[in-house]
Amino acid sequence: MNNSTTNTYEMKREIVNFAKNISGCVNKSTSKFVMDMQYGLARSGSSLISEIARSLDEDIKLSYTIERVCDNLNNLQDDEKEVIWNNYLKEVRNNVDIENAVVLFDDSDMNKEYSKKLEDLDRVIDAYYIFFTFDIYIYRDGE
Repeated sequence: MNNSTTNTYEMKREIVNFAKNISGCVNKSTSKFVMDMQYGLARSGSSLISEIARSLDEDIKLSYTIERVCDNLNNLQDDEKEVIWNNYLKEVRNNVDIENAVVLFDDSDMNKEYSKKLEDLDRVIDAYYIFFTFDIYIYRDGE
């Protein structure tokens, strides 16, 4: 027997619960936006707003959904961002062994394959496509 429907609803319920936990005490529209973004990111597997909006499967024109998501993203207040970020970190700490955790951020998504002269442009290996590309090197304090 195929349990894909059950698995889908369980996954959606987990995403909704996670979104509720990280949105905390922000207003209702921001909380719904966070839930839409989390679900859209998980379902589409993409960070493109058009793909996130498409994955929401709303009964309105796609352009209206994209506009709504963009408006919500632009109207997000700094204090709401801070609440969401702090709640996100708290939620992650509950599920990760902090003592043994290793966190890696891949900056190679910002490749500039046609650029020849840019500040901090360097040659890096793009592990996804297994070839050299030109990329912006981002310096952070402590490196």
